[in-house]
Amino acid sequence: MLFFFIFQQAPTLLIVLLGVIVWLAVVEVRGQQEMPLLQKVWWVLFVLLTNFVGLIILRIYTYAKAKKTDSAP
Repeated sequence: MLFFFIFQQAPTLLIVLLGVIVWLAVVEVRGQQEMPLLQKVWWVLFVLLTNFVGLIILRIYTYAKAKKTDSAP
């Protein structure tokens, strides 16, 4: 996103890939029933701004949260 802002242009492929990454983030947070709506929106915007790195961080967060709830008695 910062790249697009600085150079005021972006190749079509990068825009499509950004859309796919944001869509994957939406699918990921939609499955989290216990997550509040504001937190879901925050995660999607975080992925929009940080791109692939943000998606990886989101996946790690949801995996750790799921593992924590599975191990709780």
